[in-house]
Amino acid sequence: MKKTLTLFIAGAFCLPALNVNAGENGLSFKEKLEFAAPNALRGSDGANGPGVIQIGLGWGATLGGAKITSKYSTLTNVENGVGINSNLGLRVQYGLADLFSAGIFVRRENAAYVTSDANSNSSTVGTNGFGFGLEAKIYPVNKEKFTLYAAPRIGFSTSKTNFYGSNASNSIYGTANGLNYGFTAGFNWYWAKFIGMSLDLGYSGSALNGKFNDAILKDDTYKLNNGGFFIGFGLISRFGG
Repeated sequence: MKKTLTLFIAGAFCLPALNVNAGENGLSFKEKLEFAAPNALRGSDGANGPGVIQIGLGWGATLGGAKITSKYSTLTNVENGVGINSNLGLRVQYGLADLFSAGIFVRRENAAYVTSDANSNSSTVGTNGFGFGLEAKIYPVNKEKFTLYAAPRIGFSTSKTNFYGSNASNSIYGTANGLNYGFTAGFNWYWAKFIGMSLDLGYSGSALNGKFNDAILKDDTYKLNNGGFFIGFGLISRFGG
């Protein structure tokens, strides 16, 4: 009798231990841990995520100033002005994590500035060309139909430059290239599962180095630096994930 009682007590303590993998309600211990893990560790139902591809088509404009430094053989001339730099282009992003994506942009760029130098000589400067580069997005908010992001970018621009004087005979042309850069905050708002709109606000600028396409000024150079407040909007679609 004493031996039977001992075996019964030992069995009562051992049975729960043998059932530890099953746990309560038929869940294993591993399943319970996975159930309790944060969404960030298990993935989320947000619009961005690993493997998600975003493709956007949009228009943007930078409103601000420009500084043009022209270096001739015997002198340096500095002009300051204000104007607008607009672009129309394509953005592609690939989701690397729920809160991060990286991609590229390609865009058509056009700008116009009204400038004047220290002697109050005024001119109009226009540029047209292309830009491309790399862009990253960090998502503090990543919902199924809405994402809020911060987006730094850096790239390369090349353009033709027109320096318009008081008349056509005073106009000078050149070619320039250099860095473009910016930092914006924005959102994607999806009306349906795969399509929506985007809006960006922030700072954008470029630093271009150029040469004049003129027989007399062929050895002279100029620098065109511009930057200011950027606003952009467009359509956005997403796939995969």
